[in-house]
Amino acid sequence: MESSNVSAVLFAKNLRRVAAFYSQALGMTCTASDEHHWALDGYGFHLIVHQIPPHIADKVTIQHPPERRVWGAIRLNFPVPSIEDSRRAARSLGGELDDAPPEWADRNANFFLGYDPEGNVFGASSLKAPGYE
Repeated sequence: MESSNVSAVLFAKNLRRVAAFYSQALGMTCTASDEHHWALDGYGFHLIVHQIPPHIADKVTIQHPPERRVWGAIRLNFPVPSIEDSRRAARSLGGELDDAPPEWADRNANFFLGYDPEGNVFGASSLKAPGYE
């Protein structure tokens, strides 16, 4: 398969819930879906949300609220039109987008960490931030 854009695969226990989160909270568009995958596009980036096979998913426990998976090797960062809109959507969909930037970030950077309904950590920055104008 040939691709000219960067993509990532995110494995999910609850495919529909996680894919809906990225679509609604972070403004990604679903371009294809079936019972095992959802293909989401946004700002030149492709995210494939992949259903974890049932025999493995049945052994995975997701807490409510989910525990942040802060020790992952990769964190995806997304530009969003509005941090406030994304924050409201994230909270309504079982995730979170922090109210304050992480302690290591410049307070004026307009960058925030959050997590999806399964605890996967992501970053979000406003399209209105410097560098996106």
